[in-house]
Amino acid sequence: DVLIGAAATVADYHGINKASHIKDKLVEMAYLNENIAGTSLAASYMSTRTDAGNFQPNVLMANICKHNVTRFPYEIARLAQDIAGGLMVTLPSDQDFENKVTGPLLQKYLRVSPKATVDNRRRILRLIENMTMGRNAVGYLTESMHGAGSPQAQRVMIQRLMELNDKQTYAKNLAGIQAD
Repeated sequence: DVLIGAAATVADYHGINKASHIKDKLVEMAYLNENIAGTSLAASYMSTRTDAGNFQPNVLMANICKHNVTRFPYEIARLAQDIAGGLMVTLPSDQDFENKVTGPLLQKYLRVSPKATVDNRRRILRLIENMTMGRNAVGYLTESMHGAGSPQAQRVMIQRLMELNDKQTYAKNLAGIQAD
């Protein structure tokens, strides 16, 4: 949610928030994020009570959720970087902004919108940089990939639990196939 909010904020600051391709990217980010939340909720909702009295999440939905977590945050990060633009990685340092010669020039040329100060623009760009490439990316991206086991293990569990024979039977019944 924070990264989506940061991407929307930088789009506002850059004056591109009304462009259809930017809106579409923000919608895609929300779709991916809510897909993860939805499969998590589905795993809980479809849980079964154990003999001990606690609840076991639906294993298929839990593995689908975990697998989405290994993929979707990377796309969300890519879209945030795309919206932020190249200034995110070429933004001058704080020392440059504090310098008596370069500081006023940076303030002049990096002001793009009356909605945002250059300092606020710098702050939101640094947040996106930190979450997608900086030290926080380790917790967000790397943990997403390996935090719940390997993606291949999740795919194995999905394959085991997807009831492919039942799905083939449904298709054959609908197609009017009696026997192979």
